[in-house]
Amino acid sequence: MVNVMAMLPGRRRARGADVDTRRRLAAVVGALFGAFTVGAIAEYFAFDRRHATRRRHIARERGMAITRRRSWAAVRRAKYLEGVAEGVAHRAAHAVPGRNSQREALDDVSLARKVESVAFREAGVSKAHVSVNAENGVVYLRGRLEGEREIENLVRAAAAVEGVARVENMLHTPRFQAAG
Repeated sequence: MVNVMAMLPGRRRARGADVDTRRRLAAVVGALFGAFTVGAIAEYFAFDRRHATRRRHIARERGMAITRRRSWAAVRRAKYLEGVAEGVAHRAAHAVPGRNSQREALDDVSLARKVESVAFREAGVSKAHVSVNAENGVVYLRGRLEGEREIENLVRAAAAVEGVARVENMLHTPRFQAAG
C-alpha cells in the first residue's frame, strides 16, 4: 500500500523526487475519485431497491430519444445537402451557353395560358372577348376583337410564342356576326 503521508509536499526532497511524488499523489486521488464515481453510479442504477429499475428505464429511454433525434437531424441535414447539390448541379449545367437548350414541350393547357399571357401583351389587345385553346401545339383563337388590325397583331404574336406550331384564327369583328 502507498503511504499517502509520505507523498505530501511538506517534506524536503530533491526536485525530481518531488515531481514524481506529486504524480503518484495525483494518480491515487484520480483512482479514488474514479472508484467513488463508479460506486455512486452503481448505487444509483443497481443497488437502490426502490428506484433502480425505474432509473435504468428512464436512462435507457433518454438515451434512445437522443439517438433518435440525432438520427432525424442527420437525415434532415442529408436531405438539405442533397437539395443544395442538385441546385449547384442545375446551375452548373445551365451556366454553359448552348448546353441543355432542348426544352420539354408544354402541355396544351400550359401552352394556352402562355399564349394568353405573352401574345395579348405583345399585341396590346384585351382578352375580354377572346378564348384561347391549344391542342397538340395548334392554338385556336375564338371570339371578337374591335378591328382587323388587332386580329392580325394577335395572330402574329400568338404564332411567335415558343411552342406554337400553328395558329387557327376564328376571330371576328363586331360588324361581322357569325351566322346562326
